[in-house]
Amino acid sequence: MNILEGKIVKIQTKDDISLVFVDVKGSIFSSLLLDTKAMGLEVGDKVELLFKETEVLISSPSSQVSARNAFISKVISIEKGEILSQIDFSFIDGIISSIITTNALNALDIKEQEEFLWFVKANEVSVRA
Repeated sequence: MNILEGKIVKIQTKDDISLVFVDVKGSIFSSLLLDTKAMGLEVGDKVELLFKETEVLISSPSSQVSARNAFISKVISIEKGEILSQIDFSFIDGIISSIITTNALNALDIKEQEEFLWFVKANEVSVRA
C-alpha cells in the first residue's frame, strides 16, 4: 500500500460527492469521495492518502492522460517476475510502488534511473484522517 501524508487544500462538493485536493509537499493529489461530511474532513486537515500498488499506472514521460494525479519520477528499482513486476519510483522524499504485468514492463522498456509518468485515478485514492 502506498501512503502519503498531506494537507487538504480544497474540497469541491456536489450533493454527496466530493473532490478533495491534498497538498503532498508541493504536489497536489485529488481524491473522489462519497459523503465527506460523515468523514468530517475540512480544508487544513492533515490526512494520509492511500492507494494500492495495482492502481498506479505508468506511461512514457511525453504521454498525456486525463488523470489529475500524474507525476514524472525516476525509477529506482524493478522486481521483475514471470507475470507481474513491481516498479518503485522516487517521489518527494519517499517511494511510490506500482505493480504491472511483466509484458507491460517489457513493452514500455522501463529501466532503472529513467523517468516515467505514473498516475492514479482520483477515485482510487483514499483519504485517512
